[in-house]
Amino acid sequence: MNQLIYSVVAAPASDADVVARLLTVTVNGESSEKSYEGPASKFDDLTVTQGDNVILSLVDIDDAGNRSAAATLSFVAEDTIPPQQPGGLGVTLIAEA
Repeated sequence: MNQLIYSVVAAPASDADVVARLLTVTVNGESSEKSYEGPASKFDDLTVTQGDNVILSLVDIDDAGNRSAAATLSFVAEDTIPPQQPGGLGVTLIAEA
């Protein structure tokens, strides 16, 4: 199966007092969490296998330890990148009849 690599991004944190962002990645029911300092908007790339069920959940944490409601995104990993356009196609006149 194809390994697919996704870039994970989010809008910047809405509140100035956000000190951390907690990203939970669930792939086929198995979850992992990673905390990012400050108002990060770019996260580690995500590598999954074609057909995997993926759920992303992002929570902002402020300087008092309060947590926001989670923003979530779910998708099935699918290869939607077409192959490169073929090159070298040409025609040459080889005779006149």
